[in-house]
Amino acid sequence: MILSDLQIREALETGDLAIIPFDEGRGAIQPASIDLRLGPTIFDLGANPVEGIYVDPNTLNVDSFIRSQSVTRDLSREPFFLQPGQFVIGATLEHVTLSTRLGARVDGKSRLARLGVGVHITAPKIDPGFSNYITLEIFNLGPWTIMLQNEMEICSLILELLGQPALRGYEGVFQGANPA
Repeated sequence: MILSDLQIREALETGDLAIIPFDEGRGAIQPASIDLRLGPTIFDLGANPVEGIYVDPNTLNVDSFIRSQSVTRDLSREPFFLQPGQFVIGATLEHVTLSTRLGARVDGKSRLARLGVGVHITAPKIDPGFSNYITLEIFNLGPWTIMLQNEMEICSLILELLGQPALRGYEGVFQGANPA
C-alpha cells in the first residue's frame, strides 16, 4: 500500500520515517509522495572520458571507482549544466531513514522527465531500514542543456507500508556511506 499525504505525516510523527532536513512549510508532501531536493555535490563522470576500462560491478568498490573517475562539482557555488547525453551522480539534500515497516521507491520529477532528464534511472527501490542520503543517477536524454542547482526539487519518494515489518533492515554496502 502506498502511503497518502496523511500517512506520510503520521510516519514522520511516529518515527517510521525521518527526513533531515525537513521543512513542513516547503510543501514537499504531495498526495502520495514527498519531494526531495538535490544536494550540493555531484560527480561529473563525463569530465574525464575513459575508453578501454572494463568494470565488474560485482567485485568493484563502486563508490571509490566513481570518485576516482569523476570530477566533483559543488552546486552550492554554481549551477551545473547537464549536456545532452551526459551522466552524473548526485544525492538528495535530505538524509532519509526508513523503519523496517516501510519501503520506498524514488521517481524523478515529471517536469524534468518531460525535458528528457532521467533521475534515479535504475534501482528505484529503497529497502526497509535504509538510512542515508539517496544516491541519484542523473542522465540527460533530451536535446536541451539542463541546469542542475543545489536544493532544486529533483525527485519524489513514494513510501510503501509493508504487510509486516521486515525481519531485518537494509545492511548493504551503501548504508551510512557518503553520498555517491
